Amino acid sequence: VSMKNIILQHWNGTKTFWVVKCENSIRKYADDIDADYELLSGFPMGDWFPNFNTKPWLVVQKLFMLNEKYDEYDNVLLLDMDMLYTGVIDDIFKYEGIGRLHKKGMTEANASKNGRKWPKLYNKGEPMFFGNCLKFTKHQRIDLRKHLKDDIIHKSISDDGLPPNDEIIMHHLIVKSGVLKDKKELQLPHDRFCDLPEEAAHNATLLHYCGNRKNQL
Repeated sequence: VSMKNIILQHWNGTKTFWVVKCENSIRKYADDIDADYELLSGFPMGDWFPNFNTKPWLVVQKLFMLNEKYDEYDNVLLLDMDMLYTGVIDDIFKYEGIGRLHKKGMTEANASKNGRKWPKLYNKGEPMFFGNCLKFTKHQRIDLRKHLKDDIIHKSISDDGLPPNDEIIMHHLIVKSGVLKDKKELQLPHDRFCDLPEEAAHNATLLHYCGNRKNQL
C-alpha cells in the first residue's frame, strides 16, 4: 500500500521573488515524489486557537502542521519558505528521521535563543530540531497535538515580550508527549534535505537558503 504524504509551507503577505521561486520548486518536488502540497497563508493557528492572529505569533503558525485536518495523511513534511528543490529526485518520505537536531541548543539553555528566551519550555539534552524541515507520522502528530495548549504558550512569553517560536514549542511537545523516546533514528540525512547551500552534499535534493542567502537565488 502506498503512503499518502503532504508537504506544507507557510507564508504571510506579499510574495517576493525568492518566495515564488522556492514555492514553485517545492511544488515541483511534491509532484516528482507523488506527494500533495499546500501553502498555508495568513494566521491558520488563529482559527484553531484564539489570540494567534497577530504579527508576533507569525512563526508559530507553522505548528498548524499538527492540526487534525492532516490526519488523513501518513506523513506530513513542513518546510520553511526558503527551502529550494535542486531537481535531484530523492523521496524524503522514504527516510527515517524527523529533521536536523539542534545539537548545540540541546547542550544547555543558554546555548541557543530557544532555551535562553523561553527557559520554561526547555529541557536539556532532549530532542530539539531546526524548524526549516520537520517530518512527522500521523501517530506522532496526534500525540504531539494532545500536549499543545495555548495557555502553556501564552505563559512562556520571553522577558523581552516575544512569544515562543516554533522550535522551542515543538521541543516542549516532544518532551511532554515522549513520542520519540523509543525512536532510534531522529535525524534525516540532513546534508541532502535540510542544510545550507555551503554545507550540503553535492547531490542534495533540498537546500536551505537561510538569511541573506536568499539574495543568491
